[in-house]
Amino acid sequence: MSEAALDLYGREVDSPDSEENLLQEIRDRYRAYDTHWKKVRDERDTDLRYICGDPWDKFDRDAREKAGRPCINHDELGQYVNHTVNSVRQNKRGIKVDPEGFGSDEQSAALRQDLIRTIEYDCNASSIYAAAYQDMVEGSYAFFRITRRYVAEDVNSDDPRIFDQEIQIKPISNPNSVLFDPRCKEPDWSDARGAFVLERMPKKEFKVRFPHAQMTDFSWSDQSFSSDWIFDQDVLVAEYWRVEIERKKRYLLQSGEVVREPRGRPVKKERWVEERNVMQYITNGVEILGRSEAPEPGTIIPIIPMIGLRRYLEDGGWMLFSLVRLARDPQLSLAYLNSQEMEEAGLTPKSPFMGYKGQFDSSRDQWSNVTKIPYAFLEADIPDNWPAGQVPPLPQRVPFTPNFQAYEVAKDSCRRAIQAAMGVTPLPTAMQRSNEKSGVALDRIETLEALGSFHFMDGYDRAIRLAGKVIDQWIPEVYSRERVKHVRKPDDSYRRIQLNTPGPYADEKTGATVQFPVEPAEHSISISTGPSVNSQRDAVSKFLDGLISQLPQLPITPPQAARLLSLAIQMKNLGPKGDEMAEIISPTEGNAQESQQQMMQAQVQLQQQGVLIQQLQMELQKLQVEKQAKVVEGEYKVLTEKMRTDASLLVERLKVDAQIATAEINAKAQQADARLAAVHELNKQSREQLHDIHIEEKSHEHELRLAQHDYLQQALEAATQPPPEQPEQPAQTEV
Repeated sequence: MSEAALDLYGREVDSPDSEENLLQEIRDRYRAYDTHWKKVRDERDTDLRYICGDPWDKFDRDAREKAGRPCINHDELGQYVNHTVNSVRQNKRGIKVDPEGFGSDEQSAALRQDLIRTIEYDCNASSIYAAAYQDMVEGSYAFFRITRRYVAEDVNSDDPRIFDQEIQIKPISNPNSVLFDPRCKEPDWSDARGAFVLERMPKKEFKVRFPHAQMTDFSWSDQSFSSDWIFDQDVLVAEYWRVEIERKKRYLLQSGEVVREPRGRPVKKERWVEERNVMQYITNGVEILGRSEAPEPGTIIPIIPMIGLRRYLEDGGWMLFSLVRLARDPQLSLAYLNSQEMEEAGLTPKSPFMGYKGQFDSSRDQWSNVTKIPYAFLEADIPDNWPAGQVPPLPQRVPFTPNFQAYEVAKDSCRRAIQAAMGVTPLPTAMQRSNEKSGVALDRIETLEALGSFHFMDGYDRAIRLAGKVIDQWIPEVYSRERVKHVRKPDDSYRRIQLNTPGPYADEKTGATVQFPVEPAEHSISISTGPSVNSQRDAVSKFLDGLISQLPQLPITPPQAARLLSLAIQMKNLGPKGDEMAEIISPTEGNAQESQQQMMQAQVQLQQQGVLIQQLQMELQKLQVEKQAKVVEGEYKVLTEKMRTDASLLVERLKVDAQIATAEINAKAQQADARLAAVHELNKQSREQLHDIHIEEKSHEHELRLAQHDYLQQALEAATQPPPEQPEQPAQTEV
């Protein structure tokens, strides 16, 4: 089977090289796309009319205005749309790149991530994404595009860098200017075979922008030839994006090699593959005004759709739904009720005073102005021919009560219907918010509000992910030449790198040997998301507080701790004083020499302090020995004094006993010799006891002197020994 070309829907066709065949295809595709998108566009226009505060049909509005009846609207849709859109503006999303194999690794993924982050920041992509999301929420679909631009526009320069290009993300402000392939099957519409980007311009402007166009007179025959493109005053110019598919055969040899032609070698498998080329043409439907010289990078049309809720219909088509689509009827009902309420308020008569004829004659002017001037009193006359002896009743107002309460109940029902149709919960009132005690309640309320419209968030993520795929395919071709590029890091700092250098080079900041080749590789593209701004800020602050409090316990060196503390202070955003504190704790490269000198001075001071500490320790040991000797001497004196006191008391007691005995002997001299002998024996025993006490006192005194001598000898020996060696303390940076 020979190679063949396919049309937008995979059918084999002749080669599209013929310009006439290509123009016929463009006109046919434009008419088919426009027919399918017409109803979707009409519904979008109606949605936007409601969003802009005008839910009234033109016929109803004209009829009411001609009759002088109120035709008002109280907007209930805008607050929910704004809440949904602003949640995306707060929680920004970005493209995330991970390695997937087939030539990709951590380094190539990190380089792609840095390049895409730089592209997004330089193009203010977050605002482009948010604007497209708002268009999708309000009108069910939106588009933005991936394009390229030349870095330099100096026409007089001979520098080859004027041919360098960079990738850009651009908005498409009017979603109705795009006609996209309606036969897409993939959720992100990445399988589209064609797309139109339309611009309607005056004929004079067309002649200026395309002076070499064949059709410049716009004769009547040309207009009839293409009435969809040429109008009385304007010309429709379109970018036509076309995916050209060419089927080719590939062979897997027994050796494992894949070739286009086996040339007699044994074949293990064979299959047909599709080669996709994206081409761009500029046309007015009558002629080709321009075309891309070579296929665009990648295999996906660089017009990125952001699609809301898609539902298929019985006729095989589909319809896109916005957030406000099913809320239009209750909003219109609310507008009718508001108008009717105002109309009834306008029809309410000023209640007159009712009285008999002649009761207002004498004070007619006061009664006429009673609704405007607060009179202190009013007088009523007695009517003529009133029966004598009877008092007429005073004038009274006729009461009137409008049906405002019934209208308010009906309007509240319409508001609940709007909330149910949009899938949102009622916004919390001021009283509810005053009762909330923590951020958990707020997070739960926001989560409930987001669940009803999360399918729009899903379409938002699909679009950004598709943009990441397109950019990832474009990078190897757009950044193929050797060049210098400033890329944005995750911490919002910039880094200057060199792409596609012949060999490694030394990084100007770190001095490390690096190389950044940009080569074709397959990466996994996803969406990086995060918590809300306030929650993220609170989480970072809590983490920094915990990190600072745990710095002494971390297994890091003092310089590393100083660096972490400096970074934590900088992330706290304390202002100029905080930056000065961070600079003092961990100086930047400009103060490196000064920091080195301070470190050397700190080391010298630490050494001096170490010598002083050793001297103080020796003095402390001497003082401790002297103190211990004095303590022993004091204890000896106390013990000796106690023994002397005890001996004196014993002697005095013996003296008293001897005196008693002597008195008894003298008083009883007449007693027998036996009693005298007993007295002599008692005196003998007393002398022996006194002798033993004296000997014991001498023995104790000798033992105490020996103990004091041994203790002093040991203390002197300990004092004369050299002090123990102290472990060397690590040098600490002065903070």
